[in-house]
Amino acid sequence: MEEEERAIAVVGIGCSFPGGEGLDNFWNVLLEGKNCTLPIPNERFNSTFWYDADNSKPGKSHTSKAALIDGFNELDLRFFGVTDAEADYMDPQQKLLLHCTYRALENAGIPMEKASGTRTGVYLGLMNRDYDLTTAQYNPGLTNHWSGTGKAMSIAANRISYTFNLTGPSVAIDSACSSSLVALHFACQAIKQGDCEMALCGGVSCIIEPQVFVALSKAKMISPEGTSKPFSSRADGYGRGEGCGIILLKPLKQALKDCDHVWGIISKTAVNQDGHTVTPITKPSMVQQEELLRRIYSQSDLSTVQYIEAHGTGTPVGDPIEAGSISKVIAKARPPGSETLRIGSVKGNIGHTESAAGVAGLIKVG
Repeated sequence: MEEEERAIAVVGIGCSFPGGEGLDNFWNVLLEGKNCTLPIPNERFNSTFWYDADNSKPGKSHTSKAALIDGFNELDLRFFGVTDAEADYMDPQQKLLLHCTYRALENAGIPMEKASGTRTGVYLGLMNRDYDLTTAQYNPGLTNHWSGTGKAMSIAANRISYTFNLTGPSVAIDSACSSSLVALHFACQAIKQGDCEMALCGGVSCIIEPQVFVALSKAKMISPEGTSKPFSSRADGYGRGEGCGIILLKPLKQALKDCDHVWGIISKTAVNQDGHTVTPITKPSMVQQEELLRRIYSQSDLSTVQYIEAHGTGTPVGDPIEAGSISKVIAKARPPGSETLRIGSVKGNIGHTESAAGVAGLIKVG
C-alpha cells in the first residue's frame, strides 16, 4: 500500500528518435519492426575517410553506418527566445532537449505559461561531447561569450529550467549508457522527498564526429554492420544511434486528482554499480545485475511480470550476462504455469542511443 501511495506517473512524453520525430513515428518504427541503420552522410563527417574494414588499422572505424535522426540541428529556436547568433554556438543536443521538453509538456496538456514558475525539477542524462570536440578544431578566434554556455553539459539541464522558468533542481548526469535511467531514479527520489512537485527527465545523444566510432572499434564493441542484434547468435557489437527522449513525472495520486493521461506508472527504481567484481571496467557484472533485480522485484511481483525491456546492446559479452541474470532471478523463480517471460530491446530498431538509451526503452513500453 505504501508503494502505491508513493508511485510516480508518467504524464507527458516528447521524443525524437531515428524514424521520425514524435511518438507516432516512434511507434510505427516498432510496429513495422523497422531497422533505422543507414550510411553516415557526409554532413556529419566523411565516413569514407574514417572507415576501414580492417579493424587493425590505426585511427579507423570498423563501421560506416549508424541510426540517425533528420534535421537534428535545424530547429528554429526563436520560439524559445534564443537568438540566431546564440543558436549558432549551441550544442545540437541542447536544441533537441528544448524541442522534446516542449513536446512532453504539450503531450501532458500543460502550456508553457502554466508550467512557468512551478517547482519542476530537470534531470537529464548526456555523455557525448561531439559538438565540443568538433568546434575545438576551429579557429580559437571564433570563441565568444556564447561558446561556454553552448557547450557546457550543466547548461543542457539549466537551459530547460531557464527557458520554461522551472524552479526545481536542475541536474545533468553522465553515467555513460545508463545516464537517462539514473536521471529517472534521481527524479523519482526528488519527487518522493519533496524537492520538486513534478520532474522532467530523460536523455539525449547526437552523433557529429568520428572519434567515438574509432574508440569503440578498437575496443571491439561496435558492429561492423552498424546494427545492434539483441540476444542473437549473430550479435557482433552494438550499432550506434542518436536521439532524445523526455518524460514528465508527477506523483500518481496527484495525476489521478488532476485527471491526467497516465502513460505508465513507476512503482520502484534502484541503482547500483559493479564495483570490482569483474574485469575489465567495461564488462557487466552478473552478480550485481542479479543483486539489483532481487532488490527491485518482490516474490509477489514475479508471477505478474510479462515483459522486460532489457539493455540488450547486441554485444556477445553483455547480452548473455544480462539474459542469464534475468533468467536466474525472475524466469526461474516464477510459479509453475506462469506465462513465458519475454525480453526485448529497442536497440534492434533505433540502435544504441547511449545516454538516451534508457529513456528510449521506457517510452517504448509506456
